[in-house]
Amino acid sequence: MSPRPAVVTGLAAEPVLAENSLTWDSLGFDPLIDHYRIHAVPGEDAPTEAEDSVLLGKTVYPRFTHAGLGPEGETWTYTVQAVSDAGERGEVSEAVTATSRPSVTATGTEVARIGEFDGRTLEHHLAPASYAQIPERYPEALIEYEDGVDEPGESWPYLLPGPGDAWAGGIPYSARWTVSLEQAPSEDLDLALWLVDTTRLGGVLRLRANGDELADLELPVGATRGSREGDATVPGTALKRARFELPVPAALLQAGQNVIELELAEGGWVAWDALGLFARG
Repeated sequence: MSPRPAVVTGLAAEPVLAENSLTWDSLGFDPLIDHYRIHAVPGEDAPTEAEDSVLLGKTVYPRFTHAGLGPEGETWTYTVQAVSDAGERGEVSEAVTATSRPSVTATGTEVARIGEFDGRTLEHHLAPASYAQIPERYPEALIEYEDGVDEPGESWPYLLPGPGDAWAGGIPYSARWTVSLEQAPSEDLDLALWLVDTTRLGGVLRLRANGDELADLELPVGATRGSREGDATVPGTALKRARFELPVPAALLQAGQNVIELELAEGGWVAWDALGLFARG
């Protein structure tokens, strides 16, 4: 009879934006582990049984990401169970509880926004699949959008191309978002950039505020599907969402017009979900 797998140890959870990232100690080869079962229930109480009703997912690796959590932050409690290649299940691990990091879209006060933070590109110009028109509509590789004047469906294309996109000329594109403030902020604002997908090239999205360097964001490797598909909330979608949220120092902003510039300096396109500027609540 095949031996039963040992109890998984070292289970830890790291809260990140809209996700909880789980890791644990890998088991040995006696017995050979076929996969791990991750169980989860909302709240702080551990799952009482390792049943399919609380099965969150399976993985062959000693890590798992519980993605798609709400922007307000969600608390979940997790256990992990090893399954051998003979189908024998070990005892469940000790439980761990984590609360995903809240988004500024939920905790802040909106100052300006392009699009809806909903996991879709569909409200943006040329979405969901007319990317070939972008070089024709924006021959200078520059997109300009003024808050309160322009609309996403007319002036903000759903893709921002990069130098890895031969169909767009193989050059970096820039987008300039003009936001007017009644007065210079006394505290830092927060910038939220949510993406529906990126390409397998990854890349670097370079940010500036009124001409001053703000950040270089390392883009994750995506599914390269967001140029043709516009809804990352469909069950089983291959689209790989990404979220970035970072402070914009008050010292870089001023009363009147402010320009947030986004340049895709390296890699392939990004598919926009939404962008927003928020005051801290």
